[in-house]
Amino acid sequence: MGPGSEESGGKTFLYLRDNTWRVVTVIGSRSTDEGRLEDFYVRYEGSDPPQEEWLGRKCLVPLEEAVQVINREKRKLAEQGEELSKKVQDCMSREPKKCKPLEASESGLPSDVPEQLICPHCLDPFTDPVLLDCGHNLCNSCLLSILSNRSSSSCPRCLKFLSGQNCKPNYALGSLACQMKASSLAHPAQEAREGSQNKAGDQRQAKVWVPVGQTSCTEKHDNKASRMNQVQICLQQLRGQCEEQERCLSKLSEIACSLEQHLESQFSALQRFLQERKEKLQMELHQEVTEAQVVMKQELCRMRKEWQRIEKDLGTMMGERDLGALGKGTQLLTDRCAQMQDSNSPGRNLAQIENRLLGRFRGPVQFGAWRDMKAVLEPGLSCPRLDPDTAHPDLLLSEGNRRVSYFPVSRPPAISSTRFSQYLVALGVPKYKCGKHYWELEIGRNTECDVGLSLDCISHKDPFALTPADGCWVCSVRGGHHIVAFDSSPKVFKLPEKPRRMGVYLDYEGGQISFYNPQTMEHFYTFRASFRGSLCSYVSPCSVTDGETSGQLLRVFQDQL
Repeated sequence: MGPGSEESGGKTFLYLRDNTWRVVTVIGSRSTDEGRLEDFYVRYEGSDPPQEEWLGRKCLVPLEEAVQVINREKRKLAEQGEELSKKVQDCMSREPKKCKPLEASESGLPSDVPEQLICPHCLDPFTDPVLLDCGHNLCNSCLLSILSNRSSSSCPRCLKFLSGQNCKPNYALGSLACQMKASSLAHPAQEAREGSQNKAGDQRQAKVWVPVGQTSCTEKHDNKASRMNQVQICLQQLRGQCEEQERCLSKLSEIACSLEQHLESQFSALQRFLQERKEKLQMELHQEVTEAQVVMKQELCRMRKEWQRIEKDLGTMMGERDLGALGKGTQLLTDRCAQMQDSNSPGRNLAQIENRLLGRFRGPVQFGAWRDMKAVLEPGLSCPRLDPDTAHPDLLLSEGNRRVSYFPVSRPPAISSTRFSQYLVALGVPKYKCGKHYWELEIGRNTECDVGLSLDCISHKDPFALTPADGCWVCSVRGGHHIVAFDSSPKVFKLPEKPRRMGVYLDYEGGQISFYNPQTMEHFYTFRASFRGSLCSYVSPCSVTDGETSGQLLRVFQDQL
């Protein structure tokens, strides 16, 4: 995927998918060898989970252009509606020609047909009625006619979109319509007499007259009005999506600002620690060098004084005429010089000082700082232990209650009320009521497991679901290459290879539980919740094979530093 172009990257478009206009945002593009943009990589707004895919450039409609087109269409329909209203008024003011009441049909059906038996599309009694997914009914032929017109596939009554997939025959309504038709055909003479007697009344009561073979102006106006209402509904939905997108962008900016402040505070603490550590080492180095310089200067002064005394004694000896005394004095001065050279060798003293300084200040300085940095890390690496009083009887805990193995017991003893009996589960200690904590668990080669946190009050005897609603925030390693996050709806992530360790992070006050791959610190999933009560680490080898019996299934990772 190439980077988004300067012209289209981050812009919002409309895309017709499954007869529904969807709002998409461009996050990337790719071009031909000649440099022409061909495809955009887009993200569907409002989809959960997020959906992304490549779409052709010609399939996308700019959002601003779509809004302008809808506004123009709205004005056009409004003008047409005004013209139709004028025509309706003209038709009502004219003297009717060969007209028939709208309630009566050419087939001779009675004028008092119940509205429930009239199709809202063809305005005739139902023929093979079909029940729509919105709850209304249509003739089967009318439904096919509406579905064939993709530009207006909506219910004539409620204007809801018709997919045609969940429609079912309404046999009861069809039977009533057939009975009504049969009764009207059985009494044609009576219908004719009633029609002649009430002709004048029908003419007075009829508000809308339809010339034979023509369509009512009111019907045309209603169709136009329904289409205009449909456009207005689409426009309102689009406007609502735009407002929701603006709120999401504002919320995203707030989240980014908060996270930037958090990162600044976290690394400021580390930088402050490193700065203080550097200044401390520099101060110690300066202090040791100063002390060594003072000792060496004192030794230099003493050596100069001794050298001056020897030089003075040598001058006195040179005036001595007694050769015997001169020989003894010369030997004495030679011994004194040799003694000073043996006891105060500058080279030897400098080598000792250099050896000590290099050992302290050119050794593993960074490693020592890293080891001491653990004291200021937040959170530090925790090492929870598994509680044997909660572990299932078939789980064997070892290595200081940090390692879990599977040892099925042939005759299980009386199970304590605090131990799990339904599932292979063990809870950890300590219990967390505040603060930030992070720990890692090593996973066996073929182990499928559930790890995370749970409330300490979950049932140890009765079945429960791995969902936040039941007090569990758990991720599962399944099938070797899949991570399943058991949120209110499970989320599945495919990995290139099975992780050997799983990192769990808890921020109690922040309401966050996150899962990571410790080798790369790759983020798997994050739960958000408001915690009340004590939380415990949750460990469960959810499936155990014969080859793993007595083998390591899970182990709490311990820091080796």
